[in-house]
This record gives sequence, C-alpha cells and structure tokens, in this order.
Amino acid sequence: MSKTAVHWFRRDFRVRDNTGLLAAARECDALVGVFVVDPRWMRASAKKAGAFQVSFWLESLRELQGALAERNVPLVIRRNPDPVEAVLAVAREVGAEVVTFNKEYEPDQMVMDERLARAGEEMGVRVRGYKDSAIFEEDELMTGAGTPYSVYTPYRNAYLKKLEEGVIEVGGLVPKMSHSIPFSGLANASAGQAIPVASQTIPTLESLGYPAVTLDVRPGENAGATLLHDFCAGGKDGGILAYREMRDFPALTLKGKGRGGTSRLSAHLNAGTVSIRQVMTAAMGADKRGLAEEGIATFVGELIWREFYRMILFQFPRTVSQAFQRKYMGITWSNDPKLFEAWCEGRTGYPIVDAGMRQLRATGYMHNRLRMITAMFLTKDLDTHWVLGERYFMRSLMDYDQASNVGGWQWAASTGTDAAPYFRVMNPVLQSERFDAEGEFVRHFVPELRGVPVAFVHAPWEMPAEVQERSGCVIGRDYPGPVVDHAEAKVRAVGKFRRST
Repeated sequence: MSKTAVHWFRRDFRVRDNTGLLAAARECDALVGVFVVDPRWMRASAKKAGAFQVSFWLESLRELQGALAERNVPLVIRRNPDPVEAVLAVAREVGAEVVTFNKEYEPDQMVMDERLARAGEEMGVRVRGYKDSAIFEEDELMTGAGTPYSVYTPYRNAYLKKLEEGVIEVGGLVPKMSHSIPFSGLANASAGQAIPVASQTIPTLESLGYPAVTLDVRPGENAGATLLHDFCAGGKDGGILAYREMRDFPALTLKGKGRGGTSRLSAHLNAGTVSIRQVMTAAMGADKRGLAEEGIATFVGELIWREFYRMILFQFPRTVSQAFQRKYMGITWSNDPKLFEAWCEGRTGYPIVDAGMRQLRATGYMHNRLRMITAMFLTKDLDTHWVLGERYFMRSLMDYDQASNVGGWQWAASTGTDAAPYFRVMNPVLQSERFDAEGEFVRHFVPELRGVPVAFVHAPWEMPAEVQERSGCVIGRDYPGPVVDHAEAKVRAVGKFRRST
C-alpha cells in the first residue's frame, strides 16, 4: 500500500536541495505539491506584494510545475484566503498521511504554521516543518549567556566558527516517485471524469489585478543556478572576487556594464529558486583561498546579515512595527504626506535619491547602496516613520523579504539592532559624488539631468541660471528643487534622537 505526502510550497520553488520536499519524497512513494494563492497577499488590491515580486513567483511556479511533473508529482494550485484550510483539503482529497513544509520566520507565518500543525493533528495527519531558508535558525546561535545576539559582529564570528565545523549539506534532486496521484486542472476536467486531486491553473499577473511588468532578472530554478554559477565563476571583472570593490557603484548594474558588481541573487533567494546552502557552498568554494579572499568574505558577510535579521525577527517579532531599541519607541515623526509622495515618486530634488526611487518603480529592484541612501533620507531628512518606507518597499521590491527589509529600515532609522548611530546622517550629495562620480546612474533614471554638466549633476540647484537654460534643466520647471535643506534636516534629526537617548 502506497504512502502519500503533501508538500506545501511557499518560498521554495525548486526540486534541488529542498529540505521538506526531499524528506517527503524519501518517506513516501506518492507525493503531491500544493501552492496556495492567498488573495490577502497576492492580489493587487491587497496592497502588499508588488507586481514584480508576484510576476517572479508566478513564472518560477510554472517552471516548478513542469519539473515536478517530470518526477511524477502534481503541483496543485488552490486560491484561498485561508492557506491552512486549502492545504488540509488537498491532504484529505489524496489521503495523505504526511504534510511537509519549509519553515519561515515571519510572525504571521509562524502563527499559521502552528495552526496547521494543530489542525493536522486533529485530522490524524502528521505535519512537519523543516529548516530550509536558513543555515542556522531560531536558537541555534546564542550568546554564552544563552540570549539572542543583538549585534552583528559577534553573531558573524559565532556563525563563521560554526561553519568551520562543516555543517552545510546540500541535498540532492527529488527523485521520480514510484506511485502517481491522478491529477487534472479544473479547466481540463472531462465531464464525469474522476479527479482525486483537482487543481486550478496558475493565475496570470493581470488576473490578480497587476499591470504587466518586465523582469530584469530571469526567474526560475534553472536561471537561479546559472546566475549563481556565473557570479561565483567571475573573476575581477565583476564576479564574486570583485564583489568588495565593485558592489557599491550602482552604475555598474546598468546594461552593458559587465557583470555589474553585484550577484543579483536576492530575488532567487527570496523565492527559494536557489537555496541558501547552494549559495553559501558555491561562494565559499569560488576560490581556493576561501574566506581569505576579500570578495568572498564580503559576500559571505552579506549572507550572514540575511540570517542575522531572520534571527532578530524570530526572537523579537514586535520589531515588524516597533523600534528594536525601546528607548526610541516614543519618538514622533512628522510624516508629511506630500514629502512622502515626492520620495515615492522620485522627485525630491536630490538626484541620487530620485534615481534610486525611479529604479525601484521601473524595475522592482534597487541597488543596496541606494536602499541605504533612500531609507536614511526618508527617515532623517524627511522625518518620516521607517514603517511607511518599509511598507512601500514591500509593495515595490521584486526581492522583498520581511526580515531583511525591516532590519535594513531600522538600521537606516537608527532604531534597530546594530543600527547606524543616530548622529550619522548620510549626505545625499556626497554619496552621489562618491558612488556615481560621473552621474551615469543618475542620468539614466533621471533623464531631466542628462544635459547637466558633471560639476552640477549631484546638486543641480547650484547651477547658475544660464547653465540651467543651456543644459535644458531649469530647476523648478524641468526638475524640482530640494524639498528640504539637508543641513537643517540633519540638525533636526540628530536633536530629536539626542533628546530620546
């Protein structure tokens, strides 16, 4: 008699090194995958997930469905605002004894997982969650006192020490199952046909209410594997060995600029089209010197930041909306709606800020250096609560990850763990001069400035009137003047935090 399992796919769209899926395949001889389209998250009207992220997921899901079909595994699609109900309904329909899933560490998701476990137990179904999206999770890395780390550097040191013990194991490919479950999409079901498990079709982006978008990173497991290989095989021309020197210059990500200085793996890690174990193993093996190579060490450090923020969110779920540092919980913000709108639309009058925000709107991606600049500008210069910026990024980013996004925003706002000191406020003009010296990135995304001389492209309001006319960029007509004075805004921001310290 065959034994059947259901695996609930969430952010693990791959058949290689998928911990929960592999566990189900090894234990059972019939396997069904399920993905739940939750309208509370995936419909445009919910104002949560953005078009770029949903498009990346749907395209990756289509590739996954084909890969599973080759292995005798149907992927069932259900639309339901209650994913727990949907998953257990599939388990009931196919007579599954086991339901597996890979754990996530967002507060809402953990509540849902606990409810699934309780409801499954009542049905007589064993529900098992697996560590998959992190190398170290929950309480696996703690201080000597048994408390969570709250500073990155000692966490990183403990992390690297544990890595030396050889704890990373990359799992294999899901095998072809020996027993199959009769399967049909509802749209193709013949009249009178017995359908033990029926599936809806994978929705289109438009059917969920989103506008059509063009992805600048190819989705799917195969594309993720190729991108990882190319990045780790790259030399000093922009692969991992050049990561430390090149990662801060956003113009390098423009088309025709080689490898771009960044990995562009964030959307794949977010969707689980590559696993963190695959990325870490490939990175550390990219050069015989390993972490002695500065590019590799810097990139691995960024992967560790990702897990650090996951640990923080797991241990301190309140930080989704509250300051990690309690002394700053009472800070008030002006939250001027007109200034926030100008920031969202990329018309603050500060070119590097506007270029970053317009890149986000156009592509669903923003270079990491610009994420820091734009976030600090919103919180410090525009005196706007970081939660508003975090939620805007949630609705915009192709690679949105709650733990990393919340952690990054709290860092910029000086309210989080290991945050930038409140008296450190990035000067957007100096940042632009340092990381986009020729104004190439700025001009690409802010075409109003294409004729502006290099001497003024970072602070165009300083152009004499005749230069403005000659360059075709009159401030206040063709491009806005600064919405705030940075020097004055810095004094206000520092004073506000100082009074709360």
